[in-house]
Amino acid sequence: MPLRAHHAALLISMLVTAACTTMTVEERISACQATEWSSYGENDGRLGVAEADRTEKFSECAALGYPADLAAYDAGRAEGLKSYCTVDNGYEAGYAGRRYRNVCPPELEPSFQQGYEQGQKERPVNFYPYFGFGYGYSHFGFFGGHRHRHRRY
Repeated sequence: MPLRAHHAALLISMLVTAACTTMTVEERISACQATEWSSYGENDGRLGVAEADRTEKFSECAALGYPADLAAYDAGRAEGLKSYCTVDNGYEAGYAGRRYRNVCPPELEPSFQQGYEQGQKERPVNFYPYFGFGYGYSHFGFFGGHRHRHRRY
């Protein structure tokens, strides 16, 4: 799949953001100036990032004198949420045990919720759910995940 220009810009923006902890003030200013806010928002939407989680980048850029273009960010995020708020993504999130952060708009939420609930139902009961060891109970007692695999019906 060819890399589109906005994907390249998004990748650069993400790398710059990740490196902010070791950047000089001048480098952070440059990163804020170069941020493509609609692409940044679209990426957040595709990942299902909650609005509350965006404040660090926004605050940092605003403190440096380069506030975020909130309208562009919100428009991009709305586009990204169309990709995130699907039955398939809901299923994956539910099955993986990830928490739903109520990010889907009302018109897309029923589809996501349907997949999410189905994924949660089919998720194996884990003894250590956050470590992924896969230990759980079956009809025959307690088995390690390496001997007893989840079957999707």
